[in-house]
Amino acid sequence: MATPKERRRIAPGTAVGVTEEMIHALVHAFYARVRRDPALGPTFNRTVADWDRHLEKLCDFWSSVTLMTGRFKGTPMAAHARLPDIRATHFARWLHLFRETAAETCPPAAAALFVAKAEMIGQSLQLGAAASRGETSVLGPRLDDQAVMSAAALPDGVQPYKRTAIFTEATVPAALRRAHATKAGAWGTIHVLDGRLAYRIMDSRRPRSEQILAPQGDPGVVEPTILHEVEPLGPVRFFVEFHHLDPADPRRTP
Repeated sequence: MATPKERRRIAPGTAVGVTEEMIHALVHAFYARVRRDPALGPTFNRTVADWDRHLEKLCDFWSSVTLMTGRFKGTPMAAHARLPDIRATHFARWLHLFRETAAETCPPAAAALFVAKAEMIGQSLQLGAAASRGETSVLGPRLDDQAVMSAAALPDGVQPYKRTAIFTEATVPAALRRAHATKAGAWGTIHVLDGRLAYRIMDSRRPRSEQILAPQGDPGVVEPTILHEVEPLGPVRFFVEFHHLDPADPRRTP
């Protein structure tokens, strides 16, 4: 068995200059942001009863991950699985804030290591939380990539007939942020031009699932009459295009 000194020598953080002081600075700065964040703050502040103790455990966790100190004793998967409201959008926002804080508090090589570990840990926790709820959404190789769900595809023969204006995080109508649906026969595609947008299926006729839409990914496909909602994940620009069968198509109902 390796001694503490040997573990420290071969730990991934040692090569990039990670120190206990750096871990403390990152953890405390990051969770100060989390507690103030409109998306994450309510969940964390409702769940964490003793922030001083929680931050101490988190420093132990990151010390164990990057410096192999073995100080952390806990079961993060079980803790996150007990949170019924945690969703892909929360993990995406968490990682976005973590990247920003790591870049501000750590040298580049150390920041890259922290972020790489956070991506792997976050994806594992998210998949575990989703599995504990019996959900079907599956993430791609990175949390901020498009989340792939068992989504519908546009049927053959549909034609675009109108599109919305370009919305931003400030101008997106409130109606799109809550459960709503297109009319019978009307399909939609959600196109993100900049930033990221969460597209969430809320309908009892479909598995509850989420998709993180981004410019490099496929558009989100909206089925007729299926309840859904969207949520900007920071600055975003997007529009919705509507489709229906050509009027001459015999499959189109009056």
